[in-house]
Amino acid sequence: MFEKCSCTVAIGGDIRSVVPKTMVTPAEIMLLQSIHGDDAVTNIRVNGELDATMDQERNRLGEFYGDGKVVGLFNQFGDLPNTLEAARVPAELLDPTFKPEKKKPVKKKTTRKRARDENGHFIADDPSTEKNEAYVEE
Repeated sequence: MFEKCSCTVAIGGDIRSVVPKTMVTPAEIMLLQSIHGDDAVTNIRVNGELDATMDQERNRLGEFYGDGKVVGLFNQFGDLPNTLEAARVPAELLDPTFKPEKKKPVKKKTTRKRARDENGHFIADDPSTEKNEAYVEE
């Protein structure tokens, strides 16, 4: 599964010859950068997902750009980047109106509750120990 993107490409790095491209993958963006220059591919925006295997995408890129360029950039059997993050695309090259979704780390929710003895009275913390006996985690 690959992110499906759209972008603009300055052919040969010339900003007077800008071509829009749709249906490009992060691996293809890296190929375009190696051909036209690191800052030639701009206004990158993720539009969806492309359901393809690594081999299918490698074959597609090889047919369009030539196997030599694909092997030169990604080696013979290396994995292709399937996200902009994996391709290490700088934020400056993204479409300025596009805000990529940041994956928030999942916090493990723990609650602390005052510890009680068998009679229901609060238990005090013993300062001579490292553990705080006054609270228990649920």
